[in-house]
Amino acid sequence: MVVSIKKAEFSEINLVSDVNSGCTVDMQVNRGGTKVVRSFRPDFVLVRQHAYSMTPGEDFRNLVIGLHYGSVPSVNSLFSIYNFCSKPWVFSHMIKLYQTLGPEKFPLNEQTFFPNHTQMTEYLHVIKTGAGGRDSSAGMEQKSTGV
Repeated sequence: MVVSIKKAEFSEINLVSDVNSGCTVDMQVNRGGTKVVRSFRPDFVLVRQHAYSMTPGEDFRNLVIGLHYGSVPSVNSLFSIYNFCSKPWVFSHMIKLYQTLGPEKFPLNEQTFFPNHTQMTEYLHVIKTGAGGRDSSAGMEQKSTGV
């Protein structure tokens, strides 16, 4: 039995997945300063990189979906890797733990979720004091929501 290990970042791979034939990965490698593409079918993967970042061009969720679509087994769950791409989604699961275990066993910093920025601006007031050339400070005051 021959074991071959391939290591790459998400930015260095592309893939295609099919219902019948599984997943084929194309990986860019440098050979003597020349980029060469190698294709292979992974037997399993170990993901050690975040699949999503706010940085432009750093959204690799489609690769995680492609691995899952191609039924590629993973050392760490592709389901959890995909779910961890959304911080509010993860925090909502942490809230359930907080509610089940209580604040003593599972302390959690309180946060507020807004589905978009327009509701957030209605909730907070920003107050600026001072003039352009002088020291100025900003403060926030919570708006009463009537709840």
